[in-house]
Amino acid sequence: MIVDFRRVQSHEPIMIEDNSIEVVSEFRYLGITFSDMLNWNTQVDNMVSKVKERLFCISRLAGFGLDFDKQLWLFRTMVLSLIMYCGPVWLSSCGKGQVDRLNRYCRKFIEITGECIDHEILVHTMRIIASCGHPLSHYYHRTRRHYILPRMRTERFRNSFLPRSIKLLNVDL
Repeated sequence: MIVDFRRVQSHEPIMIEDNSIEVVSEFRYLGITFSDMLNWNTQVDNMVSKVKERLFCISRLAGFGLDFDKQLWLFRTMVLSLIMYCGPVWLSSCGKGQVDRLNRYCRKFIEITGECIDHEILVHTMRIIASCGHPLSHYYHRTRRHYILPRMRTERFRNSFLPRSIKLLNVDL
């Protein structure tokens, strides 16, 4: 794959030991789809199709009477883990329309379960974690098993957005 933003893109074939290297417009590496124009349309399309499949499975199980806690656990493990995988790589440079497409399917979970969860907090938390330049992004430290809560000295800080979002992320990880 060659990334080139010039209007006229003419490239000589790349040769390694008399073998020509194939030039492709998209390349999938470790589950992330890179394009030669460095946009994430294909990646978001792949994510939306996977999220749809997984939400369908959760909705079928909800139809069989699965309780809300187990549905929430399935949503966090099957859907949020998929969206959060390599989020800082691709999610931070997505356009608003692409992020809104993913959020639309996350909101469908609320429609499936019929109960309100802290969806907006999770959406904002994903945006904060994905953007390295956000002032709160350095507070989200992850170990292998969970996010680490920062030291909380005051009651005001204990009731703020940051500990609540970390607790939501850590539920059933």
